[in-house]
Amino acid sequence: MPILFSFFVFLHPKRKPTSHGVGNEWMHDRKDFDQLFRLYYEPLYRFALQFIADREECHDIVSGAYEDVWRSFERIEAATVKSYLYTNVRNKCIDLLRRQRCHSRYIGYVEHLSERYAHERYQTEHEETQRLIDSILGSMKSPTREILEACYLHEKKYKEVAAEMNISIATVKKHMVRALKMLRELKKTLNP
Repeated sequence: MPILFSFFVFLHPKRKPTSHGVGNEWMHDRKDFDQLFRLYYEPLYRFALQFIADREECHDIVSGAYEDVWRSFERIEAATVKSYLYTNVRNKCIDLLRRQRCHSRYIGYVEHLSERYAHERYQTEHEETQRLIDSILGSMKSPTREILEACYLHEKKYKEVAAEMNISIATVKKHMVRALKMLRELKKTLNP
């Protein structure tokens, strides 16, 4: 705590209250401010912790409140200095929470846009790939395409396909080799 107090004294060397009659007679010099600092710093810090979970942020908020008191102590009466400090700390906590909430909303918005963009990109790539596969399937001759669809789309075994089409298992294998070769060439063009 003494380091923080020294920081305030460095920022604002010994100040004298104004002479317009409303000045604060209790806080005329460094000793009065030091007493105020020692008296309320810990309670204000614990008060800030009720709003903000980050301990460093709480220290910064309380220090900021004391800096505000130091800058305008000639306008603050001794009877109201405690409520001034608590109100100042509370307002600073609320301001921080508002900024964090706004920041969280922004992050959520950016994440939403990123997910949407990734989904649209995936969808576009998927549609292009599907069009290429459909064009390859369309360019295949009838028995090769039908055998490929039966084996992969309908998950039939080579033996079943051969029986349904009245061809040998070797012929089914020959057409599958041809179809898979065409698909491998397609894959090379998609992923060079």
